[in-house]
Amino acid sequence: MVKEAEDDPNLPKKKGVRALAKFMSLHPHNIEQKTDVMVEHFRKNVKQRLNNRAKAMVVTSSRLHAVQYKLAFDQYLKRQGYTDIRSLVAFSGTVKDPESGLEYTEPGMNSDCVTGRPISEMQLPERFGSSDYQVLLVANKYQTGFDQPLLHTMYVDKRLDGVQAVQTLSRLNRKISWQGRTVCFGFC
Repeated sequence: MVKEAEDDPNLPKKKGVRALAKFMSLHPHNIEQKTDVMVEHFRKNVKQRLNNRAKAMVVTSSRLHAVQYKLAFDQYLKRQGYTDIRSLVAFSGTVKDPESGLEYTEPGMNSDCVTGRPISEMQLPERFGSSDYQVLLVANKYQTGFDQPLLHTMYVDKRLDGVQAVQTLSRLNRKISWQGRTVCFGFC
């Protein structure tokens, strides 16, 4: 699409700007840099919260973004030698990467670190709730209506407004009690 915009001076400006923005947001360097910041922030500021059980959610703007972030997270964690953080990705259906031609599914990208088997869509909330996984990467799935009491931090890489913003950010609006303490996240 970016090549098309360069070659066609009659392409509507709005369509060209949209194509360029999508290209930039999916560029591997962009995703790698954001992944670096999120992982390091999580390790330094979040992971130790809630008695070392704190979890984070990364809200992306599309299913393809969620796939690209999952690939970047896994690659970054491996390259850094970090074994204390694992990520899961949540999206519906099959995502085809137009650049590589590869197709991805949620179970195909989420291998159980204990059994090595794919984690089914039905098992994902339970597995994310375990101590084995700390970060959940989502497009629209689990952005609303998802209750994970240990969800402490949210990294949002998409435009949020109106009801969607309220519903998404309210995933952090939780009270939990442990060791006689009550901790409030969000607007409790």
